[in-house]
Amino acid sequence: MQMLIKLVPLVMISVALCASPVEAQRSRASVRGRVTDQTGAGLPRADVRAARGDTGESRTVTTDDAGRFSLPELEVGEYRFDITLTGYGTYTRQAQLAVGQDLWLDVPLAIAIRQDVDVSAPFVPLDRDSAAVGTLIDPRQVAGLPLDGRNFLELALLAPGTTPAPQGSASSVRGDFAFSVNGGREDANAYLLDGIYNMDPKLGTSGVRPPVDAIYEFGVTTSA
Repeated sequence: MQMLIKLVPLVMISVALCASPVEAQRSRASVRGRVTDQTGAGLPRADVRAARGDTGESRTVTTDDAGRFSLPELEVGEYRFDITLTGYGTYTRQAQLAVGQDLWLDVPLAIAIRQDVDVSAPFVPLDRDSAAVGTLIDPRQVAGLPLDGRNFLELALLAPGTTPAPQGSASSVRGDFAFSVNGGREDANAYLLDGIYNMDPKLGTSGVRPPVDAIYEFGVTTSA
């Protein structure tokens, strides 16, 4: 399961339970890219295989005439990507896919000379198709950082531009945890849970709040 926040702040939550896909939502990840030769020309009919490390589940697609490929709607987690084409060496890359991520891979294939290229060094993915600004709260932070009252939303304060609700605000008077983003009101936030709108229309907070043990990761988008 996963969660987001709308308009200016947007919180995306990935819950380590059974997740049901929802159309037109950003609760999963996608991978796109282009396979080229040493001259930069696209290589058609190359096989691109994505294998999830923890479950072994895999998907394979073939590049088009321009060498492009797309793997939409992938569950978040650690993946191994193997790109193969007859006459060329195998290209391998490890990547951690986060909730809502759209990863682009530029894959250069060299003519086979009895060796494979295995890229295992970590890299910082760049979403070149979106101007959104946000912060991912990863599984290590969710599981390892202390929480007062075990409310995972307190970790949203790790995102730049977020501050606790001012003393005397509507949310603080009710005793709920709330936060403001980039100077906005705390009730200007919106939430998505597993890709579904999850707002309490009366209180202006999340309607369903999963326990911290059920949350894998979540994202805070502070500018859409």
